[in-house]
Amino acid sequence: MSCNWAWSAENTFFLSWPTPNPSFVQGLDYSAFLQKTGPDKEFSSGAYGCVRNKGHKFHEGVDLFPVKRERNGRAIDSVFSAMSGRVAYINSDSTKSSYGRYIVLEHEQSRPILYSLYAHLDSFSPSLKVGNRVKVAQVLGRMGNSSSFSIPLNRSHLHFEIGLRLSDNFQNWYNRKTFKTPNTHGNFNGYNLVGIDPLPFFKLYQSGDIKSPADYFDNLKEAVSVAVKSNLRPSILAINPSLENAPASNEYQTNGWICRLGPYGIPLSFERAAIKGTPNIQVLSFNESTNRRFCRKLVEKRNNRLMPSEQLEAYLEILFTN
Repeated sequence: MSCNWAWSAENTFFLSWPTPNPSFVQGLDYSAFLQKTGPDKEFSSGAYGCVRNKGHKFHEGVDLFPVKRERNGRAIDSVFSAMSGRVAYINSDSTKSSYGRYIVLEHEQSRPILYSLYAHLDSFSPSLKVGNRVKVAQVLGRMGNSSSFSIPLNRSHLHFEIGLRLSDNFQNWYNRKTFKTPNTHGNFNGYNLVGIDPLPFFKLYQSGDIKSPADYFDNLKEAVSVAVKSNLRPSILAINPSLENAPASNEYQTNGWICRLGPYGIPLSFERAAIKGTPNIQVLSFNESTNRRFCRKLVEKRNNRLMPSEQLEAYLEILFTN
């Protein structure tokens, strides 16, 4: 891969675009690199956020189309690691996930520790194994159209995510639910992964406006703050202890946590606190502008009272499962 597509902020944190397509790095429009969901759809349907089903369905990452294909439409582009890290998970059975064949890397050198996910792959690099160290811009495999549902060959693409993993105890939460299929992906099931929008993350690095993932997270706007009565330590803090803030006061015995979450529920910080009153989950504040979207609402009004949405409750359940 050409080093033209990889760059660093002050030579400390290197970041690479995950495909050979130079269009994003060159500042071109969505249409130059995003794979839309159909011929009559907007290119924004391949972007991050509430971009599917007229805004009612969330898309956790971005879909990137290939620049080279075989005559039958099959992609031949390689896929590259966005950052250096460790191979945390490989799913080689495309029938067991809507991600198809996918790889998850964890990037322990960043704060907070990020995951990156590369989905719908046609194949993996033969030497790639769970536990392997990978360098930034290392070839991971080849772009494809693998999935548990049908993706036309001419819409082969890379689904790419960056974000945080919620828990090391995800299976315990999954076991308490009534899902019809077993969890074959352990802690790297999509329910346990919460993504950020990769495009501004890359753009801010490319421009030098932020120098580390910590800078990016520090600048994310808080979407909701909730008080949770629980003596359990949020499981994400075992993965990302840097997300814990010191208590505001040590005068009172703590019986819970103040949890602050950003856009679409990305965890921002956790702080021990003394929680008064009921219920066990209390919405303290929320950014109304982030709650106007059709999908992934975090707060609802019930009987003129602010309450956590089903989506937020699920996140909190996972976070506080031991």
